[in-house]
Amino acid sequence: MKSVLAGFPFRVAALVVAVAAALGNCSAAHAEDDDGRLSAIGGLSAAHMYTTYIAIGATADAFGNDVYETEQVQDIMGGLVGMIDTLKKQLLLVQENCDDPSDQKYIDETIQVYNLLQEEARQLSTFAKSRDVSDHRAYEKARTTVWPRIEKLLGLDD
Repeated sequence: MKSVLAGFPFRVAALVVAVAAALGNCSAAHAEDDDGRLSAIGGLSAAHMYTTYIAIGATADAFGNDVYETEQVQDIMGGLVGMIDTLKKQLLLVQENCDDPSDQKYIDETIQVYNLLQEEARQLSTFAKSRDVSDHRAYEKARTTVWPRIEKLLGLDD
C-alpha cells in the first residue's frame, strides 16, 4: 500500500495560519460578544480535523507496513468514529446558541468534514478487514475527498 502521507503538507506555519483563519471565522461579526469560547471551539476543531486526518493516514501506513494488525486498525478507527460522533453532537448544541450566520456556517462545514473523516475511518477499517482491492479504492476515494475539504475550511488552499 502506498503511503497515504507521502507528499502530505506538514507545514507547521500553514497550520498556524489555518487555525488563525478558523478563529477568525468563528464569531468575527460579534467579536465584542465572544468571550473566547467560540474562538476556542474554532481553533480546537481546526486542529482536531487536521490531526484526525493525520492519525487515519498514519494508521493506514502502519497497517500497510505490517505494524498494526486488522484488529488494531479497527479499534483505532472505531474510537475515532465514536469521538467524532460525540463532537458533532456537541457542535450542534453550540450551534443552537449561535446567532451569527457565519458561526452557523462554520459549524455546518465542520460537521460535514467530520462526516467525511468518519467515512475515511470506516473505509480504512473495512479495507483492513477484507484487504480487497475494491475496499482499498473506496478508502483512497474517501481519503482524497476529505483532504480538499479540510484545506478549504482551514484556508490551506490559498
